[in-house]
Amino acid sequence: MASTSSAIDFFSSDYFEARQRFVAACEAAGGEHHALELALDDHFEQPLSIDIAVIGSSQATRWVALSSGVHGVEAPLGSALQLAVLENLRAMTLPKDGQSLVLIHAVNPYGFAMRRRFNEQNVDLNRNFLLPDQPYHGAPPLAGKFRKVLGPPTRPLRIATSTLRMGYLAARHGKRSFWETLPVGQYDHPDWIFYGGQRLAQSGELLGASLPKLLPAAEEVIHLDFHTGLGRWANCELLLSESESSDGAAWWHDNFSAFQVVESDQISRYQVRGSFGPWLQSLFPDCRYHYATAEFGTYAALQVVRCLADENRWTQWQENLPATHWSRVRLSEAFAPKRPNWRQKCFDTGSQLVAHAANVLAG
Repeated sequence: MASTSSAIDFFSSDYFEARQRFVAACEAAGGEHHALELALDDHFEQPLSIDIAVIGSSQATRWVALSSGVHGVEAPLGSALQLAVLENLRAMTLPKDGQSLVLIHAVNPYGFAMRRRFNEQNVDLNRNFLLPDQPYHGAPPLAGKFRKVLGPPTRPLRIATSTLRMGYLAARHGKRSFWETLPVGQYDHPDWIFYGGQRLAQSGELLGASLPKLLPAAEEVIHLDFHTGLGRWANCELLLSESESSDGAAWWHDNFSAFQVVESDQISRYQVRGSFGPWLQSLFPDCRYHYATAEFGTYAALQVVRCLADENRWTQWQENLPATHWSRVRLSEAFAPKRPNWRQKCFDTGSQLVAHAANVLAG
């Protein structure tokens, strides 16, 4: 997976093609494949599943973990990188001696298949992974007002009107209110964006039951969780979770100095709870579990939020909204641009990041 690889070869047209290629590549690489199938009321011609590939010994003590699709519509980049890893293991010398590789493909397969950020219950999985002492309730003070202006009570039109509505909110409450209200997450409005749910979602239940069994001897893990949509165009940031200790943050700075490491208290945009990293670390309490969100920027933040609001409003008003609906096509472009320069640059950076993680773990 050298930087000369063409990103176009690894991006798939949809979830079903991506899954088929991932499973085939896992089998060709001699990996161990596990399919965690979701139970869904929606009718799909093929089952939707979280697919996990284990390369190397299941008794390894050191692991590189790569995950994609926690936010379904963001999955294309992470899926492409995972496929490239599987197809180029020999060139990358992955896994290294004494370590194994686990790839978690499409944590939110419904969102990937339907071009949604959220899952089959409108839950934002990266707000859903709460720890036992964290309640599934509450919302930022302005959440209700934002929902009233941008949300389901407003009948959608065939043209997007969110720009004017967002301008009104910015004028009334200030631009900062967007980052203090929307992406923070909320647990009171099931039909609204960034909804964290009322209990651990199906994806979390399946992963919680499976991952400790797949990595039973893990003593150290470097986990990169691929996301898109936040930050400058094609720029990569390694975002550390709020649970990362000062020693843990120092470890990332020391070992990934060639990349842009951003600590939780430096993320001025917003703070969240219920994110994937702390929950994963809680599954492996006796393990040195180094987790970071590898975030790749796309379009301007308010443009991305506008696409989310429009798509959600149509989803709540039109039953069985197809993945081909204009609001979902536009949402897909907002999180996974089809522009070749974006795909190639992000693919190259992601490839370097994966190879670097393997080298760090090999030490």
